[in-house]
Amino acid sequence: MNWKIFRSVLPLIALIAFAYYTTSLKTDYSKEEPVVSTDSHELTWRFQMNEGSELLNKVVQVKGKVTGYDSLLLILDHKVICQLHNEEMTRPEVGDSVSLKGRCVTYDDLLEELRLDHVIHIID
Repeated sequence: MNWKIFRSVLPLIALIAFAYYTTSLKTDYSKEEPVVSTDSHELTWRFQMNEGSELLNKVVQVKGKVTGYDSLLLILDHKVICQLHNEEMTRPEVGDSVSLKGRCVTYDDLLEELRLDHVIHIID
């Protein structure tokens, strides 16, 4: 009788352990130190000259001027598209100079746009 109960509870325990393990694997990019701190023009220039591939999936700090918003995205200097980490974060006004930290995700050669995610606002 005890073996039947143990055998039926074992998959449930394994599922709970797997769920706990996978949720603990998520990286908190807001606490990581940036590998480079630069302005948005220099960062996009690196990718245009094919020297930015080592920055992909790394945390960078970018300074620039806010030129627009698109739903949940913040746009710096018309070239750096930032997906905010926290939706409740106070958004700077268009035209403000800001310093942001986030993970480089991809660079689009055609549109010459760099995408960052997990972006947080750095207060200088």
